[in-house]
Amino acid sequence: MNDIVNLGIFFVCLALPFVAMPLLWRRMKRVRNETYQHRKQERRAQPWEESLGSDGEVRLARSGSPNDDLIDLGSKARETRWPIDNP
Repeated sequence: MNDIVNLGIFFVCLALPFVAMPLLWRRMKRVRNETYQHRKQERRAQPWEESLGSDGEVRLARSGSPNDDLIDLGSKARETRWPIDNP
């Protein structure tokens, strides 16, 4: 009887990763998709400019402008389904 229980525990421990990983992978994909859907609804950052003062007649400023092409390219790379593609 003890051998049967040990054998059962062995097979449960052996099968656990093969059962748990697909379930965890599906949950991760669902949460990731919900996050990206929420992120797509947000507005892109607006261009900004910060004044650093002036050097004589020359005004010094630091500006930042988001590059939408690079942002979209990175977003597409994050949303791929590689290495596992099971919808």
